[in-house]
Formats: sequence, C-alpha cells, structure tokens
Amino acid sequence: MLIETFLGRVTAQECDHLGHMNVQFYVSKVSDAAWNVMSSIGITPTYIRERRRAPAAVGQEIAYLKELKAGDLVRIESGVLAIEAKKITFLHRMRNVETDEVVMTSKVMTVNMDLDTRRSALIDEDILERARARLVSELTS
Repeated sequence: MLIETFLGRVTAQECDHLGHMNVQFYVSKVSDAAWNVMSSIGITPTYIRERRRAPAAVGQEIAYLKELKAGDLVRIESGVLAIEAKKITFLHRMRNVETDEVVMTSKVMTVNMDLDTRRSALIDEDILERARARLVSELTS
C-alpha cells in the first residue's frame, strides 16, 4: 500500500539553467520521503539509535517522466516493492499535485546494516511483518 510520505513545492533555487527542477533535488525529496515510509514500518530514528540497525541504500533506479518548474506542488507516495531477509526495496512515486501526473519514480534498494559491525544483518521479524503490509506492485497507480 502506498502512503503519502512527502508534500512540498519546487523552489526557484532547485531549478537549473533549463528552468526545471534539477535531478539532485528529486533525490533529496525522495530521501526525505524515505524517512516517513521507513517509520511506517517501524524503522524510526529511535529504533536506529537503540537497535543500531538501519537500511543502507545500495542502489537506486530513477525515471524522470515530466518536468517540474518553480512553484509546482509535489507529493510523494511510497511503499515497499520487495522484501528479503536482509534487504528492502522501496518504491517512491512523485506526482504533480495540480495535474496528478506521475513525474518521477524511484526504486531504492537497501540492505539492513549493523551500524557497529558495518555488515549486513537480518531484519527484525516485526519490521518484516510491517513491511509486508506496505507491499505494492510496481504498476500501482
């Protein structure tokens, strides 16, 4: 199930010489959205500090579908695309609020990392259970 994880606008400072939002700011907004979808499955800042485990991004696929310009309002909806014992792939879909068009999609592949050993670790069962409740199809509209 996709949930809203980011709501904001494109600022003039985020636009490049072509007049549209620069790619670095799409990634920045996805990074902000990631904290909300992770929190929805139990990976909160407190969990990370106490358990010393956190998802580490190891890959990202981005599709830029439509331009965004200064002043455009954007919404990101996120969910879980795939789950394994040590890995979660998150799906983020950015929409233009005014037109409701999908302007960007991002798949972020993560590995659960033990912050002390700096090695991959099994994901806690309660996190996996919550992640299963957020499972979405890549074709989810």
